[in-house]
Amino acid sequence: MFCGSSPFDILIRDLWVLLPYTLYSLLRMFVALAISYLYAIPYGVAAASSRRAEKVLMPALDILQSVPILGFFPAAILFFIMIFRESWIGVELAAIFLIFTSQAWNLAFAVYESVSTIPSDLDEASTTLHLKGLSRFRNLILPACIPKLVYNGMMSWAGGWYFLVAAEMITLGSRAYALPGVGRYLAESTYSGDYSGTILGLTFIVLTVLAVDRLLWKPLRTYAEQFRYEYVSLGGAPHPSNLSLSPVMRLRGLLKTPIAIKDVIHPFPVRLGPVVDRLRYVAVKPGKVLGRHVKVMICAVALLGCGLAATRISEVMRYVYLSWAILTEPFWNPELKSEVANIPVALATSVIRLFSAYLLSLAWTLPLAVKIGSDRRMFEASASLIQVLASIPATALFPIIILATISLPGGLQLTSIILTMTGIQWYLLFNLIGGVRSIPSDLIEASEAYRLGGFAKFRKVIIPAILPSLITGSITGLGGGWNALVVSEYVVFGGESIYVLGIGAMIDKAAYELGSFSLLLTTIIVMSATIILMNRLLWRRLYHFVFNRYRIDY
Repeated sequence: MFCGSSPFDILIRDLWVLLPYTLYSLLRMFVALAISYLYAIPYGVAAASSRRAEKVLMPALDILQSVPILGFFPAAILFFIMIFRESWIGVELAAIFLIFTSQAWNLAFAVYESVSTIPSDLDEASTTLHLKGLSRFRNLILPACIPKLVYNGMMSWAGGWYFLVAAEMITLGSRAYALPGVGRYLAESTYSGDYSGTILGLTFIVLTVLAVDRLLWKPLRTYAEQFRYEYVSLGGAPHPSNLSLSPVMRLRGLLKTPIAIKDVIHPFPVRLGPVVDRLRYVAVKPGKVLGRHVKVMICAVALLGCGLAATRISEVMRYVYLSWAILTEPFWNPELKSEVANIPVALATSVIRLFSAYLLSLAWTLPLAVKIGSDRRMFEASASLIQVLASIPATALFPIIILATISLPGGLQLTSIILTMTGIQWYLLFNLIGGVRSIPSDLIEASEAYRLGGFAKFRKVIIPAILPSLITGSITGLGGGWNALVVSEYVVFGGESIYVLGIGAMIDKAAYELGSFSLLLTTIIVMSATIILMNRLLWRRLYHFVFNRYRIDY
């Protein structure tokens, strides 16, 4: 602040700062979201289309979504900032990468769920019609994924705003990199106690989220309604074009009029025929075409590597020793050794805190999602509000939640659970609303014909239909919860650090106080291993059970 400046002058100055800052943040968000879609669609399709690929890709996705955004700081600094020698390009790429890590995993799980729950008769119809490759993707897979890509895209968009502060202020030990953006402005205002600046920053975020929802997400929500699984088109819905027919209508239409297959499956031009045949031959028999060349290249690379290692063997050994010393530092450094000894108790405390937040989130999101998803008018009226609430960065919520809960029974423990809920509840709500919106209207009509109402309809129709969405929301929500633990167990408030015992607080301490990459890596590995174990023993089994038993088949 300048001496002698009036509050009005300060407000005008901050407005001129926030306008370009908001545009910078908005551009980063859109770039990260586009990259997230380009990553999630092929990843989810590959994982759902092959059992072998699923065994590799889904555990990898479990690992990626379990790593908190702070855990990607070393990778962002090493692969982007250091490669570009700390130029603004490297810092920008690092920020986009960090926003990407808060958006992509949710979308990948959504695509995996959508492809895994395609009704078997549609899958058989696509096989009967000899739909393969791009034709199968265009006529079956992509239409089946569109509703989830829209609803989960809204959640990923909100999640990017939620973690924007961390992406625009990258800190690891003594290294700090800040970018112009509304997240940075919000963090600096909150940490310095300038709550008028915090309110101003939040106002800009809310207005931006509302504008994007009006211009982008609302038209996409209307478009996604055309891709529900239906026997017939809905009476009040606009008649979709050939490209926007639901998977059921498109494939059943092809079965009834097989002559029209050539009009739907666009063949390659004749002049590209030899190229396509050659590519197909290479794909089918790679050994005959590529085997010899691959072997020669592998031998050449191996010889080159051996030569370089032989010429600089002492330097290589030095790097190996330094890497080993850094990674094993928590086990020989007395200061870090005491921190490592607290990991088991901290992990158990965090798990209890996490599941408490999960159950509390599920208790209010499930009935609300059923209510909102079942009423189109209510859904349209509340969609923007939900987006705004889910987009408020965690840092901005700290003062409000802490002041409201710190004096209640449970004190800081209750505060931490409520802050953790902010990272779980929106994943659950968006996934559950998407599941309710995807229930075929003929199922609803059948339940009404049999006069099922109230709890009976909820138990026999709605819950079985949305169970896949509930599992997806639980996995992604708990992943967001682990991220939220990092910002809810270690809070900077009023210039002081407030923290509770937990694995998230240990990650913060390793990154911000000690600047120890080795302790940071150790705690993240422990957290990731715990999440993977939980997913493999519980959620993955529930995934397959629910998908096999409660998928929609006609």
